[in-house]
Amino acid sequence: MKKILIGFLIIVVLPFVSHASGGSVYSRFGIGDLFFSYDARRMSIGELGIALKDFDYLGSMNPAGWSALKFTRFETGVVYHGNNISSNSSSVYHSDLIIPGFMIGFPVYQKYGVSLVAGIVPYSNVDYKLSVVTDSSIVGGYTTDYEGKGGISKVMIGGTYQMPFGATLGFSLDYYNGKISRKTSIEFISSDGLIDGSFSDEYSYIAAGLTVGAISQDLSGLLGSDKISDLRLGAFYSNSVNVKVDSVNQAATVIGTVTSSQGSVSEKIPARYGAGISFLLDDDYRFIADYLHQSFSDFTHNNLKSDVMQDINKYSIGFEYRKSDVRSNSFWELVMLRFGLSYEESQYKINGKGIDQISFYTGFSIPLDIANRLDFAFQYGRRGAKDNNLLLENIYRFSVSLSIGELWFIRQDR
Repeated sequence: MKKILIGFLIIVVLPFVSHASGGSVYSRFGIGDLFFSYDARRMSIGELGIALKDFDYLGSMNPAGWSALKFTRFETGVVYHGNNISSNSSSVYHSDLIIPGFMIGFPVYQKYGVSLVAGIVPYSNVDYKLSVVTDSSIVGGYTTDYEGKGGISKVMIGGTYQMPFGATLGFSLDYYNGKISRKTSIEFISSDGLIDGSFSDEYSYIAAGLTVGAISQDLSGLLGSDKISDLRLGAFYSNSVNVKVDSVNQAATVIGTVTSSQGSVSEKIPARYGAGISFLLDDDYRFIADYLHQSFSDFTHNNLKSDVMQDINKYSIGFEYRKSDVRSNSFWELVMLRFGLSYEESQYKINGKGIDQISFYTGFSIPLDIANRLDFAFQYGRRGAKDNNLLLENIYRFSVSLSIGELWFIRQDR
């Protein structure tokens, strides 16, 4: 029955995988806002979890974490994203409800940690709408509207292998694709001899890349403490990709919409890498710390760098309570509690000032049965500032994820 349900969910979810994410004006630049997690479990512990090696969850950041799978596992969910954007004079609230993607994993040979995993997850998002009213002594007042929509998704397929001494290696082949459209419109308040106009650009993205990762064996024995266990280090690296971008530039004029240019350009999406640590205290309390870097100062469009891009540095810590000595199928013994905190130097640098973000996370997991879980997470983030003609964003995200596990490919007794 679960096999039928998983197949049905894949068919239903795939057409609705969305990029829209609540509307950030800063996503006007580069390829937009970046995603670091697609599921509620990762979100609630700071979004990364690079050193986690889970038997009942999938993650999209470090492929080495898939090696402990015990069941065929399917994950998907839904995310509510709200964004309150304010300046010194006004504020606006944008919200959206999206399906961020899905992943499915198969344990092939547990003795050697061999698993196969595939999925589609969001990589970046562009979603903004901004109006600016300007007074001019030459043409009078006019309104300029800026609007953008779209994003890039990552389709991945990969696998894992556990070394004889316990460390695990993982890889994923990544296929990036998506569309981003941007439009600028000018409307004159006085129509005396003046004609409104608009200009739009549409970019289609295609690229292939590779992610490799590793997670160490349990290193807790080196500490000689009976309170600390399952101590692991993890790291991953995603190579930089040169994206082929098909572009179409159009202008709306008095004679209709005119295509001014079309062709292909290239964009360089910089390499991404990170490292983390994870350990258990008294078997029930897991602590996580992670660091991620991406050199967006090297981002180029048509071989030109952008002066509004800088390197991403993200630091996060997380905590998870999970009772290890479960002696029954009691609902409360299977509930998990989670918290997280992160600080991010984002890829945006506007008017010479870096746009930083700090976020607080919390969440919990409830059992549907011994192998299936429903996870909830909430994030509150604060990004930007009101000074220097910038915008302050208060970010609210609520995520619900479903993780379904079942034994597949098991020989049945007759």
